[in-house]
Parts: sequence; C-alpha cells; structure tokens
Amino acid sequence: MPILGGYSSAELLDRAIASLAEVQRVVVLTQPGDQTSYPERWQRVPLPDTGEGALIDTIAELAKNGQTITEILIRHADEPFLDPLFATRMIAEHRRYVAEYTFADGYPGGLAPEILAPSVLPRLRALSRDESAGRDALFTMIQRDINAFDIETLLAEDDMRLLRIELNCSSRRNWLLCKRVAEAATPATTSPSSPASPPTTSVPTIDTIVSTIRADLGLLRTLPAYVMVDVVEGTPQDVAYSPYRLFGPAGKGKQREMAAERFASIIAEVEHFSPGSVYSIGAWGEPGLHSAVLELVEAAADVPLVIETSGVGWDPAVLERILARDQDLTWIVHLDAIEEGTYRRVRGDGFTEAMRFTERLFSAAPAKAYVQTVRYTDLESHTEAFYRFWHERTENIIVQKYDPVCGVLEDKRVTDVSPVHRFPCWHLKRDLMVMVDGTVPRCREDIYRKHAVGNIFSDGIEAVWDALDPVHRAHARGEYPAICVQCDEYYTFNF
Repeated sequence: MPILGGYSSAELLDRAIASLAEVQRVVVLTQPGDQTSYPERWQRVPLPDTGEGALIDTIAELAKNGQTITEILIRHADEPFLDPLFATRMIAEHRRYVAEYTFADGYPGGLAPEILAPSVLPRLRALSRDESAGRDALFTMIQRDINAFDIETLLAEDDMRLLRIELNCSSRRNWLLCKRVAEAATPATTSPSSPASPPTTSVPTIDTIVSTIRADLGLLRTLPAYVMVDVVEGTPQDVAYSPYRLFGPAGKGKQREMAAERFASIIAEVEHFSPGSVYSIGAWGEPGLHSAVLELVEAAADVPLVIETSGVGWDPAVLERILARDQDLTWIVHLDAIEEGTYRRVRGDGFTEAMRFTERLFSAAPAKAYVQTVRYTDLESHTEAFYRFWHERTENIIVQKYDPVCGVLEDKRVTDVSPVHRFPCWHLKRDLMVMVDGTVPRCREDIYRKHAVGNIFSDGIEAVWDALDPVHRAHARGEYPAICVQCDEYYTFNF
C-alpha cells in the first residue's frame, strides 16, 4: 500500500538507497512463500526457513561472494524512511572506530539501519539459537555475549524510546502511522498555476520526522491494539482493593454475561478494522463464571487471547478442555498472597482453589501463565515474600501498581512511580474497553460509564474508536479532562 506520493515502503526505501554511493548491491532476503513485489534492481534471495541460523548462513554466503564487501547495511524492506545523510554518517562512524556492529539508539524504531562487519558472522552463527529470527534478530544474538563485540552507538539528542514508535509497515497500525508521519513531515505543495500538481515524493529526513512527531503526539494514535471485553458482570470474590465492590449487586456474584456469539462478532469486526489486535477477557468480571467460557475461547481461536482470572469459580472439566486447545492463550491469575490468612484478608474465600488452579496452569502452559499481586499499603509486607516464592518457579510474575481509579478509592499507593513529565495516555492511544452490554467507556477507569462514547454493537468499532480520538488529542496538547487529571494509569502498558 502507498505511503507517500503513491510510493510503497520498498519503493521509498529504494529511492533513498539510490542516494548512497557506498551501496554496491541491494539484496532482499525473503521468507518462504513471500510474494511481495520489490524494486527490480533488488536481488531476491529466499531464506530456507525462519530461524536465526538460516539468516546468518544466508548473509555469510552472500558476503563470501563479494570480495570488496567491507560492511553490511541491514535494513527491513517494510521500513520506508531511510535518511541517506544519516546512513552515511553511521557508515563513517563505523569505519572510523573500526566497529563490528553499529546502530542508533533513542530514535523511533525503523529510522536507522544496522551496520555489520562481515568478520563477525561466524561468531553470530555460534550465538544463534533454534528459534525464529525476529525483527531485532542481530542485536538479540549480539546481546547473548555483548562484550565479545566492538559496538558503536549513535545516540539521539531526543530519546524517544519511551514512545515505543515503530515506523514500519508490518501491520495496518504501523502502516497508518508511517503514512501519517510522512504526510505531516512532507506536506504536499501546489502552485497557483497548477492546483492539481502531484505531492512531493522526497523522503523526509530523520530530524524532520523526529520534530514532526514531537510537535504532534496525536499522530501516534492509529488503531486499537488491545481490546478488553468484560464477558461477565460479577465476581465470586469481594476484593479489598477493587472498585468493583462499589458496583452493588454487580460487584459480587454473577449477574449478566455476554453471549459467545456477540464476543465472536466483536473479534470479527475489530480484526477487519485493526488486524492483529490482542484480546482480553476478565477486566472486571470473572470469566470462569461464564456459562459458555469454552465457546468464548473457541471464538478467539485465531487471535491472541489474554484471560485474567482469580482462578476461582472454574469448572475443572471445562478448564481441561481449554488447556488442551492449540491456540495463543495467555493466563494472568490474580493471586495476591501465598498463605491463606493474607489471601482471605484481601480476596476472601478460595485460596486452595486458586492455588490448585495456578499449579494446573504452570503444569500445562508454564510459558504462558503469569501470577499477579498488587503492591499497596495493606499488602506491602507480603509483596517480597510473594515474589520470592514464585520466583523459584517462574519468571512470569506481575507486581501490579495500586490503582485508586481516579479518586474513587482511597489512595493506598506505596510510592509514586509516575514519570516526571506526563505524556498522552497509553490506554487512550491503543486500548479499547467493552462492557458486558457492549457499552464502550472512555477507558477501564471510567467504571461508572460517565464518559461512554457509544455501544460497539449498535455504533460499530470505527465510530466508538474515533469518538475517543479527541480525548487523546487533548492529552497531546497537555490538556486533561477531569477524570484524567487524577489518573496515574496513563503510563502503564498492556500486552
């Protein structure tokens, strides 16, 4: 799909590469079955598989056939923004310090290339593992023995890592971001005599892109990435730190539930609008109480699904059927305690059931199971013991910050770890919350739905998502509506 001036990501990249005198040839390594169209002058070389070893072996074979290769410039074909002057500077620094690996740090992802000395390929091959090579495969392998390499780093004056920007076209979200940034950084120009003159196709420089993003952080909100669906209204427990207990009858004991067919319809609509989203059930209500929880899981067979649960109220037979399924499931068990007295004080009954549930998850899916506790004043003395206990078993431990829910609950935070300088809310930028009846509140903090923007079933995903954009735009201008002023969840980040 075009990014700027009718040019695709690869075509814009090729235009920039053409300005680099140091580049002798361009090779694109393609995955098995890749049917993407690339510029004609690029040499297409298929990888035998997706593994790290295959990647390094293929690069080494190509380097062996080129007697004059002094360095290898690594770039992803779906990253349209290559600044020739910046790349030339990186090459000069790489040569000046006789580096083996050179990269830029602090810039938005996708702007700077990586530079590799051919001599390090045998060492990288020795560090490769039998796993798929991700987007950052080279640095991942180097990190396994980082002191064995001579590394040169170009640091950005404005460190933008906190913004988690990825300027590539690996998803519709990222493609839309690239398109928006390109258009904002390179506005179309017309002349009075030629009102229909085409837009410019020059690729913006790295400095222009950085300044454009800083000038308007509202550009960064594209499409939803994390969709929380409350499939059940109610919970079997009265948790001491949860605002759900203030909901009246809905706070404890099962009330309403969302039909599995409706949950499936949400997934279908969101995937059409924003493919590759992650879905979550259990934001407030307990999914284990749903009469058709297996059908809910089946409805999410083709998407990543996060199940947040207390581990209480599940039918063991249904749980076994879910665990036997081959799909992308992540479990988060809200445990809070490792001994019954503390557990009862915080969560009430169910300690033995919850521990048994958790043990079963770690037995069946250890890599995808997480235990969670909330750090707050009433539980602080137990937090370290919780961590030490589970750390003997797993690295998948979540110590969640206490959430006063914009002043609804008493502030029992142990410490304030919010950033010194506030930035637009992560949740407004990438999350969508859907209640059991389809109502879409502003966010998870809007527990009384005073700021609801519509209903996903009657209004549709695009309408409710777009209705939240003005709030994010206000954040980008440093303006915070009343409910947001008191919130410190803006910097927390979901899966």
